[in-house]
Amino acid sequence: MKKDRNNLDHIETVSTIVVNIGTIISWLFSIFTFFVLVSQPKPISLPGILELSISYKVLFLTSIFLGYIQLLMRFWENSKKTKSHVEGSLGGYLYTSIVKFKRPLVVLGFVIILGILMIVLFEANVWVTSIACCFSGFIGFSIVFGVLQEYPQLLKQVIRKYDDDIRRTWLKRVKNQLYKDGYAHTDNFLNLSDDFNEINWAIKTYFSNYEFEQDLIFSQQSIEKDSYTYEICEIRFKHVPSPSPQK
Repeated sequence: MKKDRNNLDHIETVSTIVVNIGTIISWLFSIFTFFVLVSQPKPISLPGILELSISYKVLFLTSIFLGYIQLLMRFWENSKKTKSHVEGSLGGYLYTSIVKFKRPLVVLGFVIILGILMIVLFEANVWVTSIACCFSGFIGFSIVFGVLQEYPQLLKQVIRKYDDDIRRTWLKRVKNQLYKDGYAHTDNFLNLSDDFNEINWAIKTYFSNYEFEQDLIFSQQSIEKDSYTYEICEIRFKHVPSPSPQK
């Protein structure tokens, strides 16, 4: 039975490699065809139906971009089957690859596709494209700056959601505390962070992942301190009494 399972895994691995190679070859052929068509001195057209002008170029590159996202999703799904430490979501995979530059080849793919798209747009109309890029950059910078100024917690939430290294670090901290005393409480981690939301997020995430596997109990309460209301979370094993005073 084990031998049959190993054979099936080997066949699946080989088939995955063949599919990926075929996908890459089809991409290269499509890109080659694209450059042949757009390099013609006159736009190629089907009379009365379609003209392969700038609209076609942008549409084609957009489809390439979406296809690249799909290819990365396939790589991420395959990595979850073969590797022990892989991001828990596609968003986390992209965040770690691009923002933290963990996978330079993934970044290179985005640079190439978006670079070609910018070249195509500049060839169509340099001035319009330049103004649009400057305007978009200004608006984007203003939005990001405004979010960082007004909603700093929002940025922290995004990082916690997609940064798998931070997630693993916090889950390990909660696990160590839980197995040390039989419980993990918000107060146990105030020496590591003064952000109650971050600590409570870690405790809730651990409980969500291991509630049934480790037979855990979760509780929370609110306390008033210096005119502020703080949420206090706690998880513990069922056989361990709660260290928190009960209301």
